[in-house]
Amino acid sequence: MVRNGWLGFFILVAAALLLRLWRIDAIPPGFHFDESFEGLEAWRIANDPTYRPIFLTGNFGVAPANAYANAIMFSLWTWVGGEPGPTAMRVTAALFGALGVVGTWLAADELRRLHPDRLTAALPWLAAGLLATMRWHIHFSRMGIEPILVPPAAAAAVWLLLRARRTQSWSAYIGLSVVLAFSIYAYQGGWVLPPLMALAWGILWQWDRERRRPLALGGGLAAAVVLLLTLPLLLFAIGQPQLFLLRPEQVAVGAGAATRQGIAENAVAYLLMFVPLVEAGDLDPRRNLPGLAALNLWQAIPFWLGIALALWRIRQPGYRILLLLLAGLLLPGVVSEYAPHYHRVLGAAAPAALLGGVGLDWLWRWGARTNGRPVHRAPRRLLPWLSAALLALGAIVSVRDYFVRWAALPDLFYAFDVGLWTLAQQIAAQPADAVIYLTPRSADHPTLAFAWETQPGGHGPPVTFDGRHIFPLNADDLARPEQYIVIEEEDFRTRLLLPELFPEAVVTRTLLDWQGRVYANTYVRPTGSMPQRQPMVAATFEIGDGVALAGYDAQLAQLEAGQMLYVQLYWEVRAAPVQNWTVFVHLLDEDGGGPNLVAGVDSLPGAGSLPTTRWQAGWRILDEYQLLLPNDLPDGNYALSIGLYTADGARLPAEGIGLRIGEVHIE
Repeated sequence: MVRNGWLGFFILVAAALLLRLWRIDAIPPGFHFDESFEGLEAWRIANDPTYRPIFLTGNFGVAPANAYANAIMFSLWTWVGGEPGPTAMRVTAALFGALGVVGTWLAADELRRLHPDRLTAALPWLAAGLLATMRWHIHFSRMGIEPILVPPAAAAAVWLLLRARRTQSWSAYIGLSVVLAFSIYAYQGGWVLPPLMALAWGILWQWDRERRRPLALGGGLAAAVVLLLTLPLLLFAIGQPQLFLLRPEQVAVGAGAATRQGIAENAVAYLLMFVPLVEAGDLDPRRNLPGLAALNLWQAIPFWLGIALALWRIRQPGYRILLLLLAGLLLPGVVSEYAPHYHRVLGAAAPAALLGGVGLDWLWRWGARTNGRPVHRAPRRLLPWLSAALLALGAIVSVRDYFVRWAALPDLFYAFDVGLWTLAQQIAAQPADAVIYLTPRSADHPTLAFAWETQPGGHGPPVTFDGRHIFPLNADDLARPEQYIVIEEEDFRTRLLLPELFPEAVVTRTLLDWQGRVYANTYVRPTGSMPQRQPMVAATFEIGDGVALAGYDAQLAQLEAGQMLYVQLYWEVRAAPVQNWTVFVHLLDEDGGGPNLVAGVDSLPGAGSLPTTRWQAGWRILDEYQLLLPNDLPDGNYALSIGLYTADGARLPAEGIGLRIGEVHIE
């Protein structure tokens, strides 16, 4: 019997792993920003012995446990000959997902020991089987982000608390404290778990009067160990509270009356996410098949039956703890925006599975025996089969919805940055001396940066700029070809500008999205080509710090008040600038006793996408600025003035208020 039990347990875990590892290299596709950010952190932890963050300060503040887990996985992955990347991270998530299934089995086993007159030995299998086949949980077990750490922590905390109460084991209390401390390091949505378990401990203490003393001693020990283990993070939070709470503050519902209304609406949204007959689920394709409930119909039936049973038996501590855990782990979503937001409340998948298991177990028990005697009436003998059928049907629908319906969504191309990840891999695979420009994304975008930071022998980052504002080019006769990779889905201007600059340039590679639209083109400027476009007003103005102005384009006549004045400056880079200069383009009224500013823009070049510290000798740079003219601007002639300055007060030109480069007529 024991041998068969272990065999069944291993089959259950194997099935959970299969659903979380099958085609893990392709589903989900791409490499999303959040995953790649934590991947970069993990890579640095694995490769830099001096980098051991207690809290990840990027991406608005992220708890560090997932990054450390992935650092270990990257080391193992490279040791067996693999490459660090999304597949390795998603395998880490799959393992945590399987641990959540194991934890749910253990928690359910303690629950049925707590209430043996109400729950049967089938409960652990039914509850764990429900979590193993729950699409909501399967999905986040296949993404390399930190919410998947919360369900195993929640389930393990219930198991250890109930076990500690039953066995009065100090090791169980210490294990509980380790799990609760881990939840603090895991994810902001897991921060509610320690207070929830304190309330659960209070429920047990109030109910079990005979064990109040050991419960009090064990609870005190657990609280002390949790405090000790989380002390480094608490000290960080005290020292940098704004950074520590930045992410929760960003997503929190507003204040005052809006808070009350928002919280009420959010609570309803999270209630409806368990109602499959209403399409009120998460609309983000990165988190869900848009609008679909977290549970399908066959899983929702036992879940709501379990809710009803828990409410009916609420005086019994096990059921009260399950309801408390469900409500508490949904709370981070209720008090934040974009409800229902499935990954913020993923921890609730564990109590949802336990409650669903209670519903399935009731059918199983009601159909199998009554008052210790076997049931002979046919309708009731069918109830255990109904329990198994609900579990099986729920699994089938989950697999179909995830691996067939969701995996085929064209929206996943953008939701998971498939295009960016593809471009990053293509760039990293090129020779180190290839000249590559990329617009409009920055080289430090985590999805891009991961590709070249984790491949030291690859190309490395290209020259990145935002072609909607600026365009760099080699002004000399080319000795070798140059590539311009343009994400045309985002940059609509570069494809119009390139034919004017380089008529000989050809498209050598096109990347299509999953709807057949052009996502990106690679333009190659051939050897020997020279830029053809010249400034409308050609004149050389010496600026300084290796920079000169070769001329500019602007509407110099027939411009009306209230319109936009477009000015494109042609910089010549004779030597790499030393300073990080801010450019100003001002329109001045020189009448009436002196120059007065009537319109202007002050900005880093290219709206900050190509600062002067990245300019290279031999470049020509087309740098555009847009000046909105006041509606009441009088007719007349106005001076166009430009210049550069730094935050510490340095200016170019050093004298005066700027360099007067021309005159604009307003009608």
